[in-house]
Amino acid sequence: MAQATTLQSTSEVRFNRFMAGVYLVMAAGLAITALVASWVAGNKDLLFRIATDPWLAFGLFIIQIFIVVSLSAAVMRLSPAVALLLFLGYSALTGVTLSTIFIYYTQSSIAYTFWVTAGMFLFMSLVGVFLKKDISGIGMFLLMALMGWLFGLFFSMLFPLSPGFNRMMNFIGILLFAGLTVWDTQRLKQLSKQLEGRQGIGGLIVLGALTLYLDFINLFLLLLRTTRR
Repeated sequence: MAQATTLQSTSEVRFNRFMAGVYLVMAAGLAITALVASWVAGNKDLLFRIATDPWLAFGLFIIQIFIVVSLSAAVMRLSPAVALLLFLGYSALTGVTLSTIFIYYTQSSIAYTFWVTAGMFLFMSLVGVFLKKDISGIGMFLLMALMGWLFGLFFSMLFPLSPGFNRMMNFIGILLFAGLTVWDTQRLKQLSKQLEGRQGIGGLIVLGALTLYLDFINLFLLLLRTTRR
């Protein structure tokens, strides 16, 4: 009985360290994104070029997609240091692309939305950590709903529809990424227990940070859109 209690306590300590590592790496990525975005926003010539040159914007987008796909596919085979550098590089590129929000939104609205997003993300992530019920079954539903939402978003960009439709898509997106935050956090919780004591846990920390970072960024952008009149 005492041995089982000790093993459970050790497992909880390792899990807490794992999640602390995930949140620390994610926070570092968000900090780099914010710093790079602020720096680019202060460089008017560079900001104007990013906002008006479609080829530059498309090139940055392709590089970001390549890094995310490569990191997701090979993170368990990479050394933790290389995986971390790739993630931080991706965070910096995201800061470059996000710098254009300073053209459309005030600094006060951006700061306010960031803290609202942080509060919402923290709450949903804590739900994923402490929720006892296994919600892995709704993962496929969330992913399919996300694919449908992305298709609808892309369609509305090609063929602009009514403002009401855009608001509905924005609201659905917020709900989707809130749900994905809960699901991704619980999935990381389960994966950390499966890999406990094995090699690759460092890579899993970076992958977890990337996953939650993407949830946060998308939540932030969707909430920011609600502030625009």
